Amino acid sequence: MNYKAQLAQILATIKAKHAQIGEIMTKSITNGHTPSDDDEATITALEGEIARLEKNAERLQKLIKSVETAPNPTEIGGENPEQAKASAEGEPIPQTPEQTKSVKVESNLPQGIGFAQMARAKALSSKLASKGDFVSAVEIAKSAGMHPVVIAELEKSVTVMDTSNSSVLVPTSPLTSEFIELLRAQTIIDKLAKYMRAGDFNSTIAGMATGATSAWVGEGEPKPVTNATFNSVELKRHKVAGIAVLTDELSRFNKFNGDRRILDDLIESNRLLLDLTFIDDQAQSATRPAGSLHGATIINSTGNEEAQIKADLAKQRQEFIKANLSLTGAHYIMSETRASEWAELTNPLGAPVFTGLQAPTGEKTLNGLPVIESESASNIVELVKPSEFYLADEGQVEVSYSTEATITMPNKTLVHLFQENKEAIRAERFITWAKRRPMAAATIKYED
Repeated sequence: MNYKAQLAQILATIKAKHAQIGEIMTKSITNGHTPSDDDEATITALEGEIARLEKNAERLQKLIKSVETAPNPTEIGGENPEQAKASAEGEPIPQTPEQTKSVKVESNLPQGIGFAQMARAKALSSKLASKGDFVSAVEIAKSAGMHPVVIAELEKSVTVMDTSNSSVLVPTSPLTSEFIELLRAQTIIDKLAKYMRAGDFNSTIAGMATGATSAWVGEGEPKPVTNATFNSVELKRHKVAGIAVLTDELSRFNKFNGDRRILDDLIESNRLLLDLTFIDDQAQSATRPAGSLHGATIINSTGNEEAQIKADLAKQRQEFIKANLSLTGAHYIMSETRASEWAELTNPLGAPVFTGLQAPTGEKTLNGLPVIESESASNIVELVKPSEFYLADEGQVEVSYSTEATITMPNKTLVHLFQENKEAIRAERFITWAKRRPMAAATIKYED
């Protein structure tokens, strides 16, 4: 980059920082007060940066003037005498081993925060548009000082398309992928997903409800007649939606903790609904998939003593054996609380009864089978075989915004967004599943 280009870049930066100070002052005057302590700190920092930039601009102006007045001015490249000599003679500048090393640039933005910032910028843009004030999400992100990665993603969405740049139409951005990755690390269905069979939305798959029979046949003897029964598995197009409700202040101001709260709320609302749906016993409908325990055997617990727990677990495994289901690949689902309680059970000699439950989270086992922990499974211990499920997952998230709806919160209270000067961000994910045959899970039920 030559001196003039550097000077132009510095002057543009100075202008942008003056604009930031102007926005802060305008906001304070509009609200009828002087800048707050936080605003004063921001203004002071910006003024210091402007002063430093102005000094550098002055130096560059002097350098430009000296080069323009010098005879036959030629900018010499290179970082050492050998490179400078090659540059002056028009030869390629020799590179040192350090310069030939590849450099990998990684974002310092915590995973998922970029998605939350992008959602916040779009939500505020949508809210302003509803009031007749059309400000793009890109401009909001820039004025709020959001991360450059977020600004770049938002700029892609407003780029004019042609045959050379249509790749930005691919709906899954890196920021959305981060959100999905964080969500998948927490839900029961996503922890089992890699063991499930792939399916497609709005499809019907022929399956076998009960097995066929085979036998060795001697010469001239009748062949065995199969008594297999068949069923059909329907995968609908279901979607799960998580909603985060924001105050006007949270959406407007650039607070890292606010972005973290938006992210956590969206993940938690999706996780809770997915977990509760997967482990319940409800049938499939037009709006939701069937729970894994729909049509499954439910065993009532006989107690919490060692012998009673082991007897219940043995009865549960027996249900799989009666259905000709191998335990290979099966998983237990239980709450973290129950796993912790069972891990502390000891026999008369003081040895742990369930040693596998003393392992770290994500590594626990019970009777040699992996354990998935979720507080949603508060009153059950489920044994499930994921390979007996079909899973359809679009792998994308659609984000919507509203400032006028009425939201029913988990505690059944109503939030009137317009009346309370709030807005809602909704993240929707298309995902569904269906059992390959009725017997794919069994559970032990405990008293609440």
